[in-house]
Amino acid sequence: MKFHPLKLTGWAFDAYPEMTSDEMAFHVNRHQQHGANFLWIGHNNPGEVDIHKIEPALSYAVYEALMNPSDPRHSDAHAIANAQRRLLDVCRRHHMPVVLPIGYQIQMGEPWNGAHPQELRRTVSGEIINWGGVSACFYAPAYQKDIQRYYQWVADNFVLPYADIIVMVNLADEPFGGDYSHYAEQAFREKTGLTFQQALTGSLEKRLCLGEFQSNYIVEYARWSAEAWHRVCPDLPSTMSFCGHHGREENIMPAVTQLFSATPAYFQPCFDVYPRDGAPSHPIAEEDVTMLILFLRQLAYLSHKHQRPYWLWTTGNSWGLGQDSPDKANIADALANQFYAVSTACENVGLLAGIAIWNYNVKKQGLYNDTNPIIYDPDDLFAKVTPFLAALREAKVPKCPRPPELALITSKTFAHSEIAREQKCVHVKPFGFHNMHAIAKSGINIATDDSAHELLAYYNKAKTDTPATLLYLADSTDATNGQEMSDLLALSQRIQRIVLPQVLLDAQQPHPSRAPAIETYSRTPDKLDATFYENLVKKTAQGLYHFALGEIVLLYNLTGKSVPIPDVNANEQKQYYIIAPEGTIRLSFNSGEPPAQPVSLCHHELCFAAPPGTPLLNKLLAPLTA
Repeated sequence: MKFHPLKLTGWAFDAYPEMTSDEMAFHVNRHQQHGANFLWIGHNNPGEVDIHKIEPALSYAVYEALMNPSDPRHSDAHAIANAQRRLLDVCRRHHMPVVLPIGYQIQMGEPWNGAHPQELRRTVSGEIINWGGVSACFYAPAYQKDIQRYYQWVADNFVLPYADIIVMVNLADEPFGGDYSHYAEQAFREKTGLTFQQALTGSLEKRLCLGEFQSNYIVEYARWSAEAWHRVCPDLPSTMSFCGHHGREENIMPAVTQLFSATPAYFQPCFDVYPRDGAPSHPIAEEDVTMLILFLRQLAYLSHKHQRPYWLWTTGNSWGLGQDSPDKANIADALANQFYAVSTACENVGLLAGIAIWNYNVKKQGLYNDTNPIIYDPDDLFAKVTPFLAALREAKVPKCPRPPELALITSKTFAHSEIAREQKCVHVKPFGFHNMHAIAKSGINIATDDSAHELLAYYNKAKTDTPATLLYLADSTDATNGQEMSDLLALSQRIQRIVLPQVLLDAQQPHPSRAPAIETYSRTPDKLDATFYENLVKKTAQGLYHFALGEIVLLYNLTGKSVPIPDVNANEQKQYYIIAPEGTIRLSFNSGEPPAQPVSLCHHELCFAAPPGTPLLNKLLAPLTA
């Protein structure tokens, strides 16, 4: 039995106050004509009230200004709210489902911040955190009281009137990091009996408590917010669109595993998964895509494990395609991004509910409204990428995951110790995902979890084989965790090869047998280099990225040089299509009749390979030949 989990594909679209209903209708109609079947409305970044800002939308500050006619922001708030209503009216007339955003990070706006200085998030040294705007501490009573009133207002004024088209509400975009504020410390003391200072200067056990609290701070924010929204509007699921930059590089603030396991079932996480999550001045690098592939496989595994739907934002503008960089990505890179976002979900039977391409019209970086020196024609990118992604809705997912070749455990104990050691609220990177090119490029499926206990529990229930190799990324902090070590040894009875820190093996009493199946390393995880991972999977990190979606294989070149296509002369009959950077078919041939000269992929090029006449591949290629 196979099914189609991906139901909705489309673009993120900003509702600007200066846009008329007719202008909005033109764009919504255009999206539908090219195969999009939903719209993700843009968020309010930062969470202030200003009709001239780059990203205006609903947030607490807009509500606050609307409730007070004497507020100098009142007219701007009206204009922002009315623009949202105009777009919702248009989408209703076009029967276009939408996701409605209502917040950014944990930002409440400058007047609220000024009135509640003790309720703001802070660093360990007491400085107010400002990451594109000042955030509140969600544990603060004033915050919780005000945000719940706001949620009720949103439900009454937007969700109920448009319940027929709103499929989900986005409670916040890009919440990340930790918090050392007064109310955060109060919550920590209630959980542990410790102050932050006692934990920072105390025993390893106390430091681990602090690291866990900071790692799960945004997880708890998501849980509390989803529950608060559910009380107001129990029939509409909620999400938060988490920053993929922090997901792929850090993975621990917030703890990605906990976003699936510690939030309620009606909360459906969303992550941006652009080839590079950064400013248009930065090009896509292999490090970016390597970390992204590992992250996407982890999301799919966690979704399947917890039977939790999730959503993704892929790239269609300068933010993911680096149009102000010295190495500009092109339409082919955007196509590849859509493909591997779906293929990684399919391999692990992830419940990928929807994909929104970022972003159609956001000012300064959108597909349209881009102020960067772009190398693609926006109409051409739109006409190719939109139906390509729509065709991926037909990708069939097997009932069971493809058995992974590698299980990757990123020890949460080690992560918590690093958070406490560095005493930072963000940018703690203990695992060195950027060096795992050999894993990402090889196309092997992996299962990534944060403890041996969790992985063992999964394989005790899963209808799939255990992987051949398990890599345990940790240091000596796990040595005293008896249950974790017991579960790791239990896994070693089922997995052919275990690779773990030497210090953990030395700490076991009685000392386990040094069988060939047990291998060790002596460095901390952040110091393991690309060569280590090449030796681990016995594959080279040089060359092309490999992805598979059923019978279709995609090869993707980001090496900066031409790379030969492997196995062209294999006995299996396949049709090959080389896609040039601008998204056109540069060359096609059959494996039975290969070109006279060896075929190579250039930088930023793709190659699709599949048995002749594969229906899905024909549909994917159709917009590239139009």
